[in-house]
Amino acid sequence: MKTESQPCLEIQSVVKRFSLGRVSSLKLLRSRKRFLTAVDGVSLVIDKGETLVLLGESGCGKTTLGRLVVGLDAPDAGNIILNGTKVAHVRDKGAKRGRLQMVFQNPGASLDPFMKIFDCVAEPLLKSNLAKTELKRRVIEALALVGLDESLAGRRAIDISGGQKQRVVIARAIVSNPDLIVLDEPTSSIDVSIQAQILNLLIDLQQLKGFTYLLITHDANVARYMADEIAIMYLGQLVEYGATEKILKSPKHPYTQALLAAVPKLEEMKPPAAVVGEPGSLTNIPKGCRYAVRCPFVMPKCREKDPPTFKTDEALVKCYLYE
Repeated sequence: MKTESQPCLEIQSVVKRFSLGRVSSLKLLRSRKRFLTAVDGVSLVIDKGETLVLLGESGCGKTTLGRLVVGLDAPDAGNIILNGTKVAHVRDKGAKRGRLQMVFQNPGASLDPFMKIFDCVAEPLLKSNLAKTELKRRVIEALALVGLDESLAGRRAIDISGGQKQRVVIARAIVSNPDLIVLDEPTSSIDVSIQAQILNLLIDLQQLKGFTYLLITHDANVARYMADEIAIMYLGQLVEYGATEKILKSPKHPYTQALLAAVPKLEEMKPPAAVVGEPGSLTNIPKGCRYAVRCPFVMPKCREKDPPTFKTDEALVKCYLYE
């Protein structure tokens, strides 16, 4: 959205669709391909050393976008640029191995349960031709940075707690000193009592090492705590995007307003309002604005044509209310 010097990451009109096979039509007497459009024309910019939070309900395409950023999936259209160079798929020549890292939602599922912690953390460095002494130094340093003792290196992943596993996957992500780390719901699968510890750890690491984060979450409180900028995603599109303080203080898009109204507040005794209605389907995207079926401010043109993105003083907003 903003930058004067070269940003760390640029996402330029990225599209990603997944084929769901063919469906037969008796009316047309032929079959047609069906697609799930997980990401549809998304553009973002993240400056070096900052955190952009991608916020939205489950199933809106956030994780797919994260996988595209690190090269685990390839976009069908658009470009992803890291420090001026196009990101390649992990299997392609020129892939930025080690420069892009991802912390997955379930740390237990992303670790080999019978692999030693040392080997888990060392994985991003295995093709870097480091001497064994340097490899060991880097791994032990990464463990220390996430608050784990060197003695843990010889244990297996199956033998440690959930909170320790999360710290291990963060150590694995930082050991190669990457240009960008994608954090996919980094606290959603761990005990509530240690979620704040992990978020504080991520902030400390960023301040110490200057890491750049793309953090994916459905939790507005996490976004409030971590983000320099927030991008709100709905059914594969960005509906609002801007500085955290401005979006939280004065949300513009009706979906953003509903998301923030649904966040529990300690000072209020009554339960928060839920977001009205159910999200639509990424396999059967409605005509016009994708939020129209749930929007209290819907107008006739909202059901006819997908709104463009308008620029306000606070944010970029994909809504006819700001035409």
